[in-house]
Amino acid sequence: MKRAHIIVLAIAGVGAAATAESYLGSTRYRLADATYAVPHKYEFMRNFSLPWLSDINGLEMEPDESVWLLLPASELSAGVQGYKRQFHGYSSDVEADMVVNVLDGKEAREFPADRSRDILKVQQELANGGLRQRDPTTGWDRVYWLVGEEGTPGQGGSLFYLVPRDGVESLPPNWRVPSCQGSPDIIGHERFDCSFTISNEGLTFHFTLRQENLSTASLVPAYVSRRLKGWRA
Repeated sequence: MKRAHIIVLAIAGVGAAATAESYLGSTRYRLADATYAVPHKYEFMRNFSLPWLSDINGLEMEPDESVWLLLPASELSAGVQGYKRQFHGYSSDVEADMVVNVLDGKEAREFPADRSRDILKVQQELANGGLRQRDPTTGWDRVYWLVGEEGTPGQGGSLFYLVPRDGVESLPPNWRVPSCQGSPDIIGHERFDCSFTISNEGLTFHFTLRQENLSTASLVPAYVSRRLKGWRA
């Protein structure tokens, strides 16, 4: 084999190794006194540490460690009971991949106060005559803080809280109040999604579910925790 050809193969091999490392490598995250080696393929946003910043006077400490995960719909549908792999988008069905932000430290410590503030907001909205309607998808109630065109929910964009029928105070104790956004699809039917913040095992989980998968919200944190434990370093 000619020397030039050997060099080309060597360069190609290095490139292939770099590509494999990019796909198969991992980033280490510290959450709740444990270290996790999260594979790059599951990182939605990678955290970077710049130790030299700590030596500059006047700079505050870095925020608590967190990890942004991108979980594919195929794995969620296999690991979360009832999770539907697709949701109906504006004009067609779309894969229901999920982004989950997992946080520890200050975020987890402040969860009870944040939850109390959420409940107070809903109570004030209702006290001020806020519109309350039953949500046919979940059986819970919508408490609107912005309705659509001409004040009609479902027409144009709408913003609302999702609360249990017997009152926001009966929300699960490890949940903040879900906040939802609705908008019409291409033929005018309302589609909506809800953002959840749920505390589990000392961590806080932020994620968004489309209406097709709202019933799985309580199962998501435990599923993500199991995935993290599988990556424990």
